[in-house]
Amino acid sequence: MRLGVGLSCFGGLLLSSAVAATCVEHPPLQLQIASDSALDSQAQLVWKRCLLGTTWNARTKGCEGVAKGYSQKEAQRAAQAVLGEWRLPTEPELETLLVESCAGLKLDRRVFPNVAAADFGEGAKIWTSSEALPGMFYFLNFSVGGLDMHSAGFGLGVLLVKDAKGKRQ
Repeated sequence: MRLGVGLSCFGGLLLSSAVAATCVEHPPLQLQIASDSALDSQAQLVWKRCLLGTTWNARTKGCEGVAKGYSQKEAQRAAQAVLGEWRLPTEPELETLLVESCAGLKLDRRVFPNVAAADFGEGAKIWTSSEALPGMFYFLNFSVGGLDMHSAGFGLGVLLVKDAKGKRQ
């Protein structure tokens, strides 16, 4: 019995060491913040820092309003209504925001302070524009860092992106 407990504790130490080696407690800031947007100079993308439906407050340096879930059609329409060529990100674009953090959301909360508000009960799920199957689109669950798909009519959170000026097509 004692041997089992000892091995169990030792295994737990090994497991926690492995987890600590693969996650980042304080990730380096990879995006250049400019008020309500952030530039990814490597991918040549500009991201809105707040979820669609909420707005940046320069005084409080945070997002205001209540996030809501958007269907794919609602998200596409809402993105088109925002001035400046904003759109839903593709699946590879959204994956560039993933950070292997040790705890909490798997993205940099210094850059995207209100993504947790996209958790409507099953994780902070954000739509992509990438169609997985007819009528099914990929989303990224930033609560766990996993990619999945859902029907286009389901309501999920939205982050907007646009190409940086000078990006080569």
